[in-house]
Amino acid sequence: MSEPVDRLAVRQMMRGLDGFARGLGLDESTTRKIVEKVIADMPEHLHDERLAEARRRMIEAST
Repeated sequence: MSEPVDRLAVRQMMRGLDGFARGLGLDESTTRKIVEKVIADMPEHLHDERLAEARRRMIEAST
């Protein structure tokens, strides 16, 4: 069973990525799924590393 996603981390990343996501034309639901997956995939990484990975995945999702 996987561990629950850190809701505080999700909120912080969503806040930090809001403008970037809107600029790419991604809706909140898609952005949240990406953020939750990044946090689950990278539990030991720094916040900035997670943000960079989330941005990369968001760009990929927007194409």
